[in-house]
Amino acid sequence: MLKHPYLISVFSSVIIASLPLFQTVATAQEEPGCFIIDSSGQVNRLDPLCKRDEQQKLKNIMKAQELYQQGLDLARKGQYKESVELLTQAINLNPSFPEAHMVRADAQTLLENLQGAVEDVQKAIDIYRARGQSQIADMLLVPLNSLQNEIKFNQEDQGQPEVEDEPEGK
Repeated sequence: MLKHPYLISVFSSVIIASLPLFQTVATAQEEPGCFIIDSSGQVNRLDPLCKRDEQQKLKNIMKAQELYQQGLDLARKGQYKESVELLTQAINLNPSFPEAHMVRADAQTLLENLQGAVEDVQKAIDIYRARGQSQIADMLLVPLNSLQNEIKFNQEDQGQPEVEDEPEGK
């Protein structure tokens, strides 16, 4: 015989009354993220407080680093078009990745996309300046100016007919 049968009925009543709450908890556990269940059983997301956004940024940075390394390896093998594609993916995941912009600029230069290379070098300069790394940004002005001069030279060259060098001895 049970000594306290009323405890079982009270306990059963509490369990039955709590079933909707358990259902809410079960549903909330199926969802990733940070949340709290209020007294009404409502699930409230707390992702910003739990730094969930920071976790996603970190994942993007790590994936961007992986894509950067693959793009760098392809560039070293002379596969510049494929390199640009991977580096573009890396930059899309982490736009503040100056090294990816610089390697992509190199690959674009070798693909003769000088304007794209200028844009990448300029973006890398902007990122370094925003980070307070003006010495690095200043060093990148040399390749930026070289690319801009090359574009200017090509534009001037296209506007003028070819001039043959005079033979030596005249």
